[in-house]
Amino acid sequence: MENNFAANAENVEAGAAVAEAALPQPKQKKPINQQKLQDNLWGWIFCIPLIVGTVWFVYICLVAALLLSFTDYTIYGAGDSMFEYLAQMGQHLAPDPETGAINAFGWYKYAFTHEVTIGTDLYINEMGAYLFNTVFYMIGIPIGMVLAMFFAVCMTRDIPGANVFRVLYYFPSVASTVSIVYTFKLMFSPSGVINQLFGLDGAEGGSPFTWLSLTGNNSLTWNGLTGSASQSAFMNAPYWCQGIFSKLVIIIMSVWKGLGGTVILYIAGLSGVNAATKEAAQIDGANGWQIFWKVTMPDLYPTIFYNIVTAVIGGMQIYMEPVLLLGENVITSGYVSLIYTYGVKGYAGESPTPSQGAAYGMILAVMIVILTLFQFWLDSKNKD
Repeated sequence: MENNFAANAENVEAGAAVAEAALPQPKQKKPINQQKLQDNLWGWIFCIPLIVGTVWFVYICLVAALLLSFTDYTIYGAGDSMFEYLAQMGQHLAPDPETGAINAFGWYKYAFTHEVTIGTDLYINEMGAYLFNTVFYMIGIPIGMVLAMFFAVCMTRDIPGANVFRVLYYFPSVASTVSIVYTFKLMFSPSGVINQLFGLDGAEGGSPFTWLSLTGNNSLTWNGLTGSASQSAFMNAPYWCQGIFSKLVIIIMSVWKGLGGTVILYIAGLSGVNAATKEAAQIDGANGWQIFWKVTMPDLYPTIFYNIVTAVIGGMQIYMEPVLLLGENVITSGYVSLIYTYGVKGYAGESPTPSQGAAYGMILAVMIVILTLFQFWLDSKNKD
């Protein structure tokens, strides 16, 4: 009897122990690490200015610009502030470019329909012309990528003076854009080194290299260059002849200026290539070219992808180089010039219209987002 009682008691205790173990145990509070708490606190203190600046100057301003693009707000309007306009935007919608009636999408309609005359026979959509200039400048992106890759590979070789070359190639990246533009103006001046190299020092007319003296001549055409008498708009418009030679100079300048920064990124990427894999490929008999394409390039892909994405985003926003070199004009200026012209300076002597500039800015933002998403989509397909 006593044995049964003791056995039952043991079973009850065992069951109670099992039940207690099955219940969720209260979490024990970990001791507070004062050093970690202090580090986190200082981290947030340093991040707060960046967070506040990003929220105010990026996100809030982006929303405000989007709303503003549907209004008729001007700097010299009736005296209402931008925020008052936004608060009553239903009463201040943009005008229709054709009828003048209220049309919230009036500035967007204007952007896609407004035409300008270039030369005597060429009528072209203004936004399309500036966008063509911007896309043309992006030819320099693959050129810069290939050159940067070549120089980066050369600088990672065990050759004397490699560090000196790294510094020399990086100098243009830290130089002022104004000083670089001034240097190129001197190079393409009438007595500059370019005209001297081609034996055109002081020559007058007829040569694209002479026109690149940047004297403000706006009449160079394919007809004038080739001696043709064609009546086509392409042959008679300076947009296609003068513009191509002018934009080539800007491409050369942009590639030269941005080469150093891209080279440094590629050198950093090359230093992370798996040495063991390269050694194994060499043992298996792979030559240098095969190792580069099959081993180095796959490991370097994240760096290449980053460079391409940032270069495309920056290329779509090109502004200073063509404006400083050749002034604001439809032949050479990038798309951002439209935002400045309508939103800040005022078109053809008229008062600035920030709401119209905001509309052009929103169009540019949408194009950049689409291009970036497309690149990420290609990246995901490549990984699959």
